Amino acid sequence: MSFYEARNLYFSYQQKKVLDGVDIAIPEGSIVSLLGANGAGKSTLMKILLGLLSPDRGEVILEGKNLSEYSIKKRAEHIAYVPQSTKIVFAFSALQIVLMGRIAFEAWFAKASSEHDKQLCYAAMERLGIVHLAERNYQTLSGGEKQLVLIARALAQGAKILVMDEPISGLDYGNQLRLLEAILTLSKEGYTFLKSTHFPEHALMLEGQTYAIKDGKILASGDTKSVVTQELINTLYQTDITLFTTHFGYKTCVPNFLNQHI
Repeated sequence: MSFYEARNLYFSYQQKKVLDGVDIAIPEGSIVSLLGANGAGKSTLMKILLGLLSPDRGEVILEGKNLSEYSIKKRAEHIAYVPQSTKIVFAFSALQIVLMGRIAFEAWFAKASSEHDKQLCYAAMERLGIVHLAERNYQTLSGGEKQLVLIARALAQGAKILVMDEPISGLDYGNQLRLLEAILTLSKEGYTFLKSTHFPEHALMLEGQTYAIKDGKILASGDTKSVVTQELINTLYQTDITLFTTHFGYKTCVPNFLNQHI
């Protein structure tokens, strides 16, 4: 049963149609990947699901109630957003950035953060292996480290739905794998993930469900292993690849132009 879903969404920027009758159903505790080229409508869809944009038509339902009926605070108690990046002007430490995830529960700056808040934040950072960054100036961190701090902030927020806009962007290979492992682990604990990605292999690693978006419409949807095919990848990204199944049962993409150089 889906507890977070989009029903028949339409959205246009001025005269340009961006979403054209999009439906998405996200079961609790699932991992849902959004695949699609730049400009396909992924980011707009995520903003509507977060309540940051209002659709021209259609609705977003969270636990049986229209998302527009939730206050901003109540929405934050259910849904956390992890952007690709964020601009921080002041010299906050990584721990202070994670503590900002507690805004939904406290009047920020009204009083010092409670010990309970700090423990929740340390636990979130520990889960992602970044406790050692707690006192570091956020501005001095690498792109990958900053992304992990933003994910820890989302976990500290306490919401059970994490909406992630290309969370792998900027991460080195080791941190990519650590993040994918964290998503798998957290989903088994009841967290729900909706994430956009440009890497079909990452969707296949996480399994779950995939929605493929092209020109504002859902081109394919369902179980990731069934949906993410060689034909779909070539159609979405205008590529020429072959999807191979390895000895371990893992699928990987190989561009066909390599055949000319072997």
